[in-house]
Amino acid sequence: MRTILGARILLRTLRTTTVVKRIEKLEARVGMFIESLEGAWQDNPFGQRRFLLRSETEVDLIKNSRITGIYINLAKGIDVDGSSRSFAKNPPSRVAPPRKPVPDSRRATVRVVQASVKRLETAFRQSQNGEPIDIASVSGIVGDISTQIGDSPAILLDITRLKSKDKVTFVHSVAVSALLVHFARHLQFEEPLAHLLGFAGLVHDIGKLSIPTEVLTKTGILTVEEREIIMQHPAIGHDVLKRQGNLPGVVLDICRHHHERMDGKGYPDGVFAGELSLYVRMSAICDVYDALTSVRPYKKPWSSAMALSWMLQHGDHFDIPLLWKFIISLDKELTRGVA
Repeated sequence: MRTILGARILLRTLRTTTVVKRIEKLEARVGMFIESLEGAWQDNPFGQRRFLLRSETEVDLIKNSRITGIYINLAKGIDVDGSSRSFAKNPPSRVAPPRKPVPDSRRATVRVVQASVKRLETAFRQSQNGEPIDIASVSGIVGDISTQIGDSPAILLDITRLKSKDKVTFVHSVAVSALLVHFARHLQFEEPLAHLLGFAGLVHDIGKLSIPTEVLTKTGILTVEEREIIMQHPAIGHDVLKRQGNLPGVVLDICRHHHERMDGKGYPDGVFAGELSLYVRMSAICDVYDALTSVRPYKKPWSSAMALSWMLQHGDHFDIPLLWKFIISLDKELTRGVA
């Protein structure tokens, strides 16, 4: 059964005499103010309801989505023909402004991390039981993380460093999501794209649910057979997400290829740099950085500077110019001593 997203908002808007009209999704254009998207919640590519279309990237996301129509507010944005009633001469910038840290940010961040891990674990377990992934729930987690990190992920990352053995995959996924959102904002990506990358970060390791716990939490050196089992998780996760049937290609791409390397010696497909998208390269950086600086069953955490220095010495693994942009995006205390 199809539903209209944001119905309550739409009704409230109509009551206040705002002019709202329905258009086809292919009529979307930059400068339109979206009141609501028509279709199922999981078909919403933005994870939000009311917003201004600021770029062609956002327009393309709508046109290529599975929504069935759009409700636009003519008092806040342009019409199909480009005309405007009270549209501001200078629309908001394409990138969302940095969010201010909330009061008592550490305790607030702890609550967000704990709630995010719990919700993500529930969504993953449902998938493991053969149920569809709860897109709305996972998208909501990204929203919470995006708001909490503000213009710096330092506090959240500090909290996620302390992982219990049974929560490693979930907490790591929250950290990678936060890093990808932060990195995307630093690169001045539009906020919907940053949100999408954050979503990909949350589900990139979903394939690990199919790996035996004793292998994932082993404290000693993995055998050849155990390492081969671990190396299957990107392909397994890709298959799980592909069966979902309604996830953007960038999410599937990151899930399958976040362990690939620039020299073609990664896994599971051994693809070379020329076949790795910018988003995959970003995910590889964020994934390894968090893994190196976190407690794992088989190792102690490295300092941020030690991890970044090691990564810079491995151009065969990473896109080094992109890695430098990541380093520049981080707080100074996380990069002091990088060489």
